Amino acid sequence: MCGLFGALGYSTVNTDAVFTALQERGPDDRGRWRDDTGAEGIELLQTRLAIQDCSPLGHQPMVAEDGRLVLIFNGEIYNQRELRTELESEGWTFRSNCDTEVLLNGFLHWGQGVWAKLNGIFAAACWETNSRRLTLARDRFGVKPLLWNCDAFGRCLFSSELSALLASGCLRTIRIDPHALESYQLWGAVTAPRTMLNGINSLKAGHSAVREPDGVWILHSFAELNPPTTEPADWTLESATEAVGEALRRSIERQSIGDHPVGMYLSGGIDSGLLAAILKEQQTHPVHSVSVGFQGLKGAVDESDRAAATAAHLGLQHRTMRIGAEQLDHQFDAFIAAIDQPSIDGFNTFLVTSAAREEGMRVAFSGLGADEIFGGYPHMLLGSLAKANQARNLRISGVSRGSKKRLTQERLTQAGLNEGVGVEDQSACSRLELTGYLHDTLLRDADATTMAQGLELRVPFLDQNLVDLALRIPQDLHQEEGRKTLLRRLATSQLPAEVLKAPKQGFNLALAPWLLNRPRFQPQRVASILSKALSRHDLPISRSSLAGSWILLKTTGRIAPYWRWVVLAEWLMQTDL
Repeated sequence: MCGLFGALGYSTVNTDAVFTALQERGPDDRGRWRDDTGAEGIELLQTRLAIQDCSPLGHQPMVAEDGRLVLIFNGEIYNQRELRTELESEGWTFRSNCDTEVLLNGFLHWGQGVWAKLNGIFAAACWETNSRRLTLARDRFGVKPLLWNCDAFGRCLFSSELSALLASGCLRTIRIDPHALESYQLWGAVTAPRTMLNGINSLKAGHSAVREPDGVWILHSFAELNPPTTEPADWTLESATEAVGEALRRSIERQSIGDHPVGMYLSGGIDSGLLAAILKEQQTHPVHSVSVGFQGLKGAVDESDRAAATAAHLGLQHRTMRIGAEQLDHQFDAFIAAIDQPSIDGFNTFLVTSAAREEGMRVAFSGLGADEIFGGYPHMLLGSLAKANQARNLRISGVSRGSKKRLTQERLTQAGLNEGVGVEDQSACSRLELTGYLHDTLLRDADATTMAQGLELRVPFLDQNLVDLALRIPQDLHQEEGRKTLLRRLATSQLPAEVLKAPKQGFNLALAPWLLNRPRFQPQRVASILSKALSRHDLPISRSSLAGSWILLKTTGRIAPYWRWVVLAEWLMQTDL
């Protein structure tokens, strides 16, 4: 895993500031490559978190032996061994054991066809020195971020983080995108492809963008979430469970590669518990796991006892991190610095990552994606995608009715769906979750908060073969014995009864008392920060939404609506926008 940055057409870049912005993403190594031989110069920077082949042979930017290709890459290619074997049979040789070199030689051999052959998580930039062609590419589900900005002069900036683009000194006009701000007010996260800053976008997941020598950009899709193909009518609960179990085992085996052992984020539910059980079966060394519990935080939903029960049942080396108000105070500023863009999610992942790093973990598995593809959310059965989309809206958003309608339609369009489609076929609602809440909130925040602490998070439930299989299985089998029927059946023989029988709770930070009792988070201060910052961008603050969210917090303890404003204010103040 790494942090990457590139600038095409800029004569000067503040490289020291960019390296500082990306340092936590890649604490093990850094590299720089620049070419000014053509009409427009290009600079590529990379910081490395060494996971596969930790030797200097994995240094980036990686340059082909004949110099015709330069590559920077962030991610992991889980099928690199198969691709390496295939390339070797075609006469290619390798100096290292890292997947970066597999991607380099794969691009030289297959060209743009390489992206569809990859099973993994990645963001990459390839510069062809002879043709002066630039290619950017991002993995199928958008696990790894890739942000870019192209201006009217044909220049382009791209990076893993907004902070690196800001640090580069290349952006002359920095404005908050009003449409992005609206989506943040409604969802608690910015809807892709927008970012909070106007003109900086996320490259669409499952796509590559190629800049031809004449300056024209061409967008290619290599991995769409297409409607499921018709399966034979002889699917049974038993055959579906067996197929999912086999696909999940293959995913975990593929994703256990690297020179560092894989640990576990253990939540206390069946998703992470099932991953841990299979990982333990496959590993010969001890498997370490971490979870978060609470102390002195009234109203917290604490699954740490169930996580500990799972760990004891499986024989894991387990640690529970206890969080109280003091820890929240201590970690909050670091969390705001880590998230890169404002979001109501991620503080929980930031905290558990802190525990994982204290345990020495560099790689960890998470159960992200299981609810989305195996029907874990209650609203998946509400009967329409419009209702499912509404279930994600934050209350008292301050967004107009017309904007709500537009933003809702944007998420449906992103998933290739429309309001009139029902959810009798679960795959439609799964695609909505995969391209909406999972992509814009959960995966984005998980990547930002883990990479900021030098840890690589892997998500076996989002293996592309497993997702394709889950989308093909009929909904009645997914729900025959309740939500996530297939995963529960797989977990029956693996996890303790108290975990199997427990209702889904999720992870809930009990922030209400903490927010209410800290002067820092009082609405007068939050409103003042927002008003000053947003006025610089000619944007109003929704004072009625802020006040209403505060009242909701005080009367019901509901956190998310007010937390949205707290995080935005603190982020604006830290970034000095």
